[in-house]
Amino acid sequence: MIKNLLNHLVVPFNLSKTLLYSSEYRLLYGLSKSFSPLVRPPHRETDPELVNHLRNEVIKIHQQEAKNIEEGYYPLTVLKPKDPVKHLKLLPSILFDSLKISRRRKILETKDLDEVDETAPDYLKRNYHFQTDGYFSEKSANFYEHQVEILFSGTAAPMRRMLIKAIKDRMESPDRTIRVLEIGAGVGSATLDFIQSFNFTRFVVSDISLPYLDAAKSRINNPKLEFIKAAGEELPFPDGSFEMVFSVFLFHELPRSVREKVLKETFRVLSKGGLVGICDSIQQNDDSAVNGVLENFPKDYHEPFYKDYTIWNTTEALANAGFEEVTSHHQLLSKYWVAKK
Repeated sequence: MIKNLLNHLVVPFNLSKTLLYSSEYRLLYGLSKSFSPLVRPPHRETDPELVNHLRNEVIKIHQQEAKNIEEGYYPLTVLKPKDPVKHLKLLPSILFDSLKISRRRKILETKDLDEVDETAPDYLKRNYHFQTDGYFSEKSANFYEHQVEILFSGTAAPMRRMLIKAIKDRMESPDRTIRVLEIGAGVGSATLDFIQSFNFTRFVVSDISLPYLDAAKSRINNPKLEFIKAAGEELPFPDGSFEMVFSVFLFHELPRSVREKVLKETFRVLSKGGLVGICDSIQQNDDSAVNGVLENFPKDYHEPFYKDYTIWNTTEALANAGFEEVTSHHQLLSKYWVAKK
């Protein structure tokens, strides 16, 4: 009975988000098309077979979400609806900004940054996704989650949460209290779900962008959390400080050499027996039906390190960093790895 109730609650709720953000993508796309040839709209998939395949995968992940909640991996409260008034107020600004993004895409402008943190590494000083200000302004941080949900048709949150299950499946005692580090937390989208799903004595939320970190802190407003500006390749923590380290959608935005440094730093700050959990994009041939999507994505959204990421042997890289018992799987457009120190 509970299972049927959750299916009738979770799946329709998530599908309604998919419908909402898909509609907003079509609106954004149509707006950009109307200003051609001054701008270049994002790619819109029209192949019926691929569209149908992705639609089925979306339904599967929403059904898996219901099952995860039923089995206690995370609570129903992770599905807390966004403030509809705030959403509607933000939408016109998102749509207007999409024209600026499409203009950068048209002229291949990747260094249009009014604000920049000079202490940030060079690889970060660019307009990832052609987005305004890259990762260096309050405005960018305010738009970011909404833009990501439009890009993924409302499935970004369920895809992130699949990492919770992957990690808990590897924990000997999923309910035990642990010390947690999140690398590349952005505006705290995954943070909100993880703090509701794990018991912790310490939870450090880290990111290299101070505006994004400030947005996460303001959004979550939890005195139990520590918000620390840090790059994943240079973590300011002693050896063995955490029992769990995780990241979400981080590695595809890093050069290969930096990815490998992040893994080594993660290994260093984990205690013996600790777990690392990674959620990121699927890679080449994980789902051959979407190989073309992976090929087009870095061109449409200025992801200069993405193509190399899609052929990066992450399991081998984790082993080279010292990790053992590496497991991985993928779902929809995301892939998950969990490994033990």
